[in-house]
Amino acid sequence: MAVPTFVMSCFRIPKTITRKITSAISTFWWSSSGQSRGLHWIAWDRLCCSKDEGGLGFRCLDDFNTALLAKQLWRLISVLDCLFARVFKGCYYRHSDPLDPIKSYSPSYGWRSIVSARSLVNKGLITRVGSGASISVWTDPWIPAQLPRPALSTGSPADPLLRVSNFIDRTSNSWDMAQLIATFVPEDVAIISALPLRQPDKPDLLGWHFTKSGKYTVKSGYHILRSNVADIPSNPSIWAKHCTSSGLCLENPVSPEIASFYVASAFGLCCRDG
Repeated sequence: MAVPTFVMSCFRIPKTITRKITSAISTFWWSSSGQSRGLHWIAWDRLCCSKDEGGLGFRCLDDFNTALLAKQLWRLISVLDCLFARVFKGCYYRHSDPLDPIKSYSPSYGWRSIVSARSLVNKGLITRVGSGASISVWTDPWIPAQLPRPALSTGSPADPLLRVSNFIDRTSNSWDMAQLIATFVPEDVAIISALPLRQPDKPDLLGWHFTKSGKYTVKSGYHILRSNVADIPSNPSIWAKHCTSSGLCLENPVSPEIASFYVASAFGLCCRDG
């Protein structure tokens, strides 16, 4: 069954619709004839986990919708001179940033859909150090930890307007280690000192923390959303264990009936005779 990817990349699909689509996909997967609902052996949320986590990698449509909308929001902050960004800026954030939680008068459903992905973009948004003049030490996410964040002080921050450029020795184009040790916690000193410095005339840039290219991708955004799903039991070794013992290779195409039977047996379920 086709997923309305184009529509989902432009608008937030209501949950009533995504539930109906998910129900249709689930029925198609579990039903042997396509006419009946079939017996659902495993909870759908568990099947939406990746194979590394013991699932089948089906898409959660709500999270996939958010990841697609985040792609549009990323364009607004990364390609500032495109027509798409200029139109939205003129309508909704003339003197601010699309990531700022500003209220717009009578916003369109398209704009409301795009900004609904702000929380996802903020999780992976990181400021790459160039000159350091525009990066606030205590508020901007410039520390590449597990999740990008501002720096942590050894005490209460003395200067709330402190910039990253204050910690760069431009005569040698290196970090001022004495200032780093005196200002930041040891964990951050190690992270900051490992950050490469570019030429002083290079601007500070926004990037996506979870890709090597620094550009947002729908795949990485969806992975972040699914990694935050809690209370779903998983068995990371289930595919390796059962594929090794049965000789089944997941890369080889099989019929839905065989795949469905294998899923049931892999998860330790059994069928009644007849």
